[in-house]
Amino acid sequence: MTAYRTVHGIVYARGTVHGKKVAFVSARSTYFHEADSAIGFFDLNDPTKVHDPESFREAVGGINFLFNWGYIDSDHIAYQLSGWMPQRATRTSPDFPVLGTGAFDWQGFDPDLHTETTVPLDRRPHAVDQKYLVSWNNKQAPGWAAADDKFSYGPIFRSQMIERRVQAAIKGSRKATIEQLVQAMEEPASQDLRAWSLMAILRKALGRPKDQTLRDAIALLTNWARSGAHRRDLNKDGKDEDEQAIALFDTWYPLLLKAQFGRALGGPAYDALSTVLRPASVLPGDDPSAPDYDDGWWGFVSKDLRDLFARRGVRGRWSRVYCGRGSRSRCRAALQSSLREALATVDPVTLYGRGDCTDDPDAQCFDRNRSTTAGAISVPPAPFQNRPTFQQTVEVTQHLPR
Repeated sequence: MTAYRTVHGIVYARGTVHGKKVAFVSARSTYFHEADSAIGFFDLNDPTKVHDPESFREAVGGINFLFNWGYIDSDHIAYQLSGWMPQRATRTSPDFPVLGTGAFDWQGFDPDLHTETTVPLDRRPHAVDQKYLVSWNNKQAPGWAAADDKFSYGPIFRSQMIERRVQAAIKGSRKATIEQLVQAMEEPASQDLRAWSLMAILRKALGRPKDQTLRDAIALLTNWARSGAHRRDLNKDGKDEDEQAIALFDTWYPLLLKAQFGRALGGPAYDALSTVLRPASVLPGDDPSAPDYDDGWWGFVSKDLRDLFARRGVRGRWSRVYCGRGSRSRCRAALQSSLREALATVDPVTLYGRGDCTDDPDAQCFDRNRSTTAGAISVPPAPFQNRPTFQQTVEVTQHLPR
């Protein structure tokens, strides 16, 4: 295999533009500077250099890849985003490729040194002594652009499941206990973000159907959402506590999206957008996998339905409503029809009966966290935990002299 380098990056594809052959590369600011971040790590691990929020931020400034960094001592908390964020040339867009002739290079780009003008440290997202900090791959700050390939930031993100618990624990003059902080992290690990965030507006959009079967289904999903929309097996009987609601929602979700956006977008556009941003990390037809609720269409669902059914207080309304093409009655009919179809087609075997869940077709099996075996010793699947890395709870009680 041969890899071709250019001053902008490694060639990943070839094609033609106006009949002329071109090579496509993906530029990154760390190109030829992959080891430079060692300087920042040395400083972070040197107690003579990092002793307060400002020295912490300065050390993080020496790390050239994007990452969210947190700091705590007995008196302060702080946050800083690391990374070399290049300044784009004027009249260029992050959504489209640019010619590599030099006219559209990053500002200050030096093709010999592979350096460019980057966003200064103080203009990158940071905070010192905010009341609290929550980080779960969420948007770093209001007005801060997402990465070029990130299309899911919006009114709903999984970090809100943590944040709302933290806000409740410190409301007014209260301080959160260690137990409350642990619970704020632990509870969202088994929650279904879609149902947790959407059922309130979906219930309003669905209205009160005449069909008792639909009313019962709405009640089932509403009760599950109000109890936290958890996907967990507390009594260890091998079945999730709310498996009926979970299976129904898993079946309904893709049908709901098609009913809400499909007609207005048209089939080709809907399919293309589903490729650019998958509606969820795990969908019917996939092999068993733990859902992460990182990227998906839940923010689109919420914004569009609130624009139609709860317009008061909606910030930055879209230029149009997609559901029912702006008609409440058509939207409601489409949503009810999609839920009716889900009720008629929900089948745990079809949803979950794949891979190692062929003989145990249910959500509890399907959602398990599975490790990749790279050696002679394997790790058995574990009950679903969103982001199942180890977690730490740290309380700093005093500031020792350096």
